[in-house]
Amino acid sequence: MSLKNRFLSDQNLNFIPLLIFSIYLLPVISCSTQKQSPEGPRFVITSPEVAEIIADIQGLDNIVGVTIECDYPPELQNKPKVGTFGKVDIEKVIELEPTIIFTAGLEQENLAFEFQKLSIQTAPIYPKSIKEMIASIKAIGIIIEEEERANLLADSLAAIFDTFQKFETDKKPSVYVEIYGSPIMSVSDRSFIGEIVEIAGGDNIFSELPRDYSRIKSEDVITKNPEIIILTYPGIKASNIKERMGWEIISACKNNRIYTTEDINPDLILRASPRVVQGVKQLRKVFYE
Repeated sequence: MSLKNRFLSDQNLNFIPLLIFSIYLLPVISCSTQKQSPEGPRFVITSPEVAEIIADIQGLDNIVGVTIECDYPPELQNKPKVGTFGKVDIEKVIELEPTIIFTAGLEQENLAFEFQKLSIQTAPIYPKSIKEMIASIKAIGIIIEEEERANLLADSLAAIFDTFQKFETDKKPSVYVEIYGSPIMSVSDRSFIGEIVEIAGGDNIFSELPRDYSRIKSEDVITKNPEIIILTYPGIKASNIKERMGWEIISACKNNRIYTTEDINPDLILRASPRVVQGVKQLRKVFYE
């Protein structure tokens, strides 16, 4: 049995966590028979980070459908849309006759089960760390039969991040990352963006939270007094933060070190894709220049 078929033949519907130590444990599920197309493979992708990875490895020719969030590279915006990340139109997906559907985790776990019931091969890829992202790239390379290109990309990223890890500083700036404003939500060090902040040389004020992405109390941000505030969602301005009750005394507010989506492209730090290298560089510039 080929590596690709080994990924795409398991009928066990349990979602297996992505492990860096064994590529055979990547969370890919499918039906027992694969639908073949005389025109070659046809991919529907619901995860923007997976769309970026496949575009980097193989290009866009085999991608026949994406969700609205799959907007990079820009040419993907011309592909047929199958809904949004949180609400995929299953009928539109079926009409595109995909041979493989690439999904993510979180609310898309149930989506993968639905496609499996319809006898459509489904590959859930949900990297939650840099190591898992690199492992995912290699796994995707096997699935789409582009192992050499995928390995080159993965190894290149591993080397870059190895260099990043060597960055040292005596004083790390304290950083508050806000991913949502109503309710206020932040990230722990265990989250992907928490890891990116650490690699860039920042000290996340909420290193420990009940979940990787969790609601927090406004007064806790005031107490922790971050030197830098990063806002990753649209429609929020620095002035809105300064106007929050009690926040005017926070160091980041007093020193105008509040950065919105106009300053840092959130896709570069939220998506586990090769572009995260640019995200680390942008954060490092904010933290130290």
